Amino acid sequence: MQKLWKNWLKVFIQKNFKNFILILCAIIILVVLMFLSIGLGALEIDYIKVKDIILYNLGCSQNLYWTKTENLIIWDMRLPRIILACLAGAGLAVSGVAMQAVVKNPLADPYILGISAGASAGATAIIALNLIDITQEYSVSIGAFSGAMLSMLILFFLNKSNKDSVRLLLSGCVISILFSSISSIIMFWAKDKDKISSIVFWLMGSVADANWTMIPLVFVAVIVGIILLIIYHRQLNAMLLGEETAHTLGVNTKKLRWQLIIVIAIMIGIIVAFCGMIGFIGFVIPHIVRSLFGANHKFVIPISAFIGAIFLLICDIIARIIVIPEELPIGIITSMIGAPFFIYILERKQYILGGGKK
Repeated sequence: MQKLWKNWLKVFIQKNFKNFILILCAIIILVVLMFLSIGLGALEIDYIKVKDIILYNLGCSQNLYWTKTENLIIWDMRLPRIILACLAGAGLAVSGVAMQAVVKNPLADPYILGISAGASAGATAIIALNLIDITQEYSVSIGAFSGAMLSMLILFFLNKSNKDSVRLLLSGCVISILFSSISSIIMFWAKDKDKISSIVFWLMGSVADANWTMIPLVFVAVIVGIILLIIYHRQLNAMLLGEETAHTLGVNTKKLRWQLIIVIAIMIGIIVAFCGMIGFIGFVIPHIVRSLFGANHKFVIPISAFIGAIFLLICDIIARIIVIPEELPIGIITSMIGAPFFIYILERKQYILGGGKK
């Protein structure tokens, strides 16, 4: 039995050696970028000092030669921000992978079902109408997550007896339009220019408000979501072949679709609640990964997670340093970088949704 297991493991590693190497390289690049980005910003801090500050706060060092301000910037501001950016990028990317497979539509992204529009309406209402005391730390996040869950409930009731992904997409578009119009009405009623400015900045996405208290919730939501999607990788592969083929292969497409939508909705609801609307990642990263590495979701999902994290971290670095001491909303950077790169991939690979080439 032990010999059989060793032989199976050896064959498995040989067969998937390239993908394992790619995942390992992505991990190394991500860790290096995380460390480099900590020292960058309006106040540049020496990387040796950065290392010592992190080790000191982890209880691994007793050296104490930096100021309280430097400790505050590194440990309490930049490190949580970097971790949140990585988690958000990973969550958005894998959600896009799953959504495109579930509806078999290359234009699908995590926001297409109206979940983000619901979150935007909730956050807009909190900021503009003071439905909850806006001075409370997580009032906007609570409003955004509540709006996201409300939009998911509406989507469920509109499609509870439906087996057609086309109707699901149309319902999502209608919900998105509805909540977007609600957000627009609220902004029209809000006469306070500062509140309107806050709403606009939130809608463009940012990880600037990250802190250690929000990291555990986002971490659990994203990691559990990624693990569940990897578990469902065979069903997702079958869904790419079409619903009839998937059903022939023994996949309960209706049940699977709602299971995945719930996982995606919770991930997106929590990410949008804390980071605002960060567009393009859930749309472009899955296509880039499939065009370069194939369509097998066993590897597409983890590779997408790492590339999504790397991409959003790079965008956050640019957003922080391009107009020092100010910073741009991260959603602007994701679109400016992602769109041209995606056009390049399309032209170079002649990519189609199933991962093949024309």
